[in-house]
Amino acid sequence: MSMLEDLAGALGGDTLGALAGALGADNEAVGKGVAAALPALLGGLARNSRQANGASSLTNALGSVHDGTILDNLGVVFGNPWAKKQAERDGDKILGHVFGQARPRVEQHVQAASGLDSSMVTKLLPILAPIVLGYLGKKMGGAGSDQVATSLEQERVEVKQHDGMFGQILDLLDGDDDQNGGGLMDMAGDLLKGQAGKMILGQLLGGR
Repeated sequence: MSMLEDLAGALGGDTLGALAGALGADNEAVGKGVAAALPALLGGLARNSRQANGASSLTNALGSVHDGTILDNLGVVFGNPWAKKQAERDGDKILGHVFGQARPRVEQHVQAASGLDSSMVTKLLPILAPIVLGYLGKKMGGAGSDQVATSLEQERVEVKQHDGMFGQILDLLDGDDDQNGGGLMDMAGDLLKGQAGKMILGQLLGGR
């Protein structure tokens, strides 16, 4: 099972309903937002792990703060205002590190692919970021930086092989705006209709 499919499964069903409730948004729209955001987050992490010291910094974070315990408490994160606020603060820091100045472009992509309004997307991404790192921490606990970087790169390659259109989300931060911003935005409505996109949405929305 791919990381994306595994993550989508962890966030599907009642968990997605709780997240949608916390955001005050429709389940299906939030599901599409999550489906578009997850590969962007994994792609950003894969990109960072290819840079100098990037893999070791990520591995250190996975071995300490982001050890996976958040996955056992998602109901609390979504339902408790204090816990949700703390997750959002952590998420903002993660997004700044992973996306940098490209964060608005990622937000625009998720908005276009999901139909969520911009204010909802700016709430969704900071909640998802620590969940993705927690998932990696649980999955890769004890792994060395080379193994973490290799696993993320393998995920990127495999997704692109199975669904080239959806796979482009993984490379959203590579290249210039014209190649990876405008091009993706033009086809945003179709990004979740390919093989990988349908699979992820099926996990999140229960096969709809």
